[in-house]
Order: sequence, then C-alpha cells, then structure tokens
Amino acid sequence: MIDIRRVFTHVEHIHHEFGPRADTPLVRGAIGAVLTNPFAGRYEPDILPMMALLDPVGVDMAHRLHAAMDVPLEQIATYGKGAIVGADGELEHGALWHVPGGYAMRELLGWKGSRAAYTAGKAEEKTGQQAMRCPSCPRPRRSGRPVPHSTCR
Repeated sequence: MIDIRRVFTHVEHIHHEFGPRADTPLVRGAIGAVLTNPFAGRYEPDILPMMALLDPVGVDMAHRLHAAMDVPLEQIATYGKGAIVGADGELEHGALWHVPGGYAMRELLGWKGSRAAYTAGKAEEKTGQQAMRCPSCPRPRRSGRPVPHSTCR
C-alpha cells in the first residue's frame, strides 16, 4: 500500500548567521518523501490502518537523515515534521504522518514517551522532555521555547 516515489535529503553546515563564526558548525538536515496517496480522490471510511503502514517509513527516514547528517545523536537538539497533501487528498491523510514521523525520530534519539499512549490520545505526565508553558495560559507545550500567548492558541 505504501508506494514511495522519491526521497530527498538535504544537509547544511552553518558556520555563522549574523554573528561570530562558530568553532563547530551547526548541522541542519531535512528529509522528504513523496508517497502515492492510495486514498486520493475517494472517500475511505477507515484510514487509520495506513498509520501503522507508515511506521517503517518513519523509521527509515529518521535513520537516513541521521546517516546523512553524520553527527552523534546527542548533538541533535530539535526536530520537526510535516505533511503536504495533494489536491485530491484530504487533510486527514496528512495527519496520518503525525505519529509515525514523530515517534520514529523520538525513538532514534532515545527520548521517552509512549507511542501507544499518544496514538490512543491519552496524555502522559512524564515524557522525558520539559514541558514549555506560555506565561499567559496553562496549556503545556511538549517542545520548543515558550511563546507569546497570541501564538499558543
């Protein structure tokens, strides 16, 4: 069911941006895959089995990106993920990537958290990451810096 059409990997070494030259350059990487959407152009009442099929894609992409970046895992401080769905797809088709894409990298990095609990929509108290909070509201953020209240909604 998963048909990978192409994979793109990009790595850059940033020596400085508007400041002094770093002793060790920051290594930033990105990886993308173009997949055929088996649900494009039609309604599918149960798309969740697709999420499990994306698990090995997430693991493979995380390992490929780490190999391309050629840095120790401890040096990776942050990561992000995203999905773009074509004109014949639905927003939910891209949402299927959320757990496989995120937890593959979390597991590679050794960050704590329960994939099963996250998939089931059950909140966790201890994820191994410090929760960030907006100074103006009680809503926790799982990663990143505290942000102004206007952007946390």
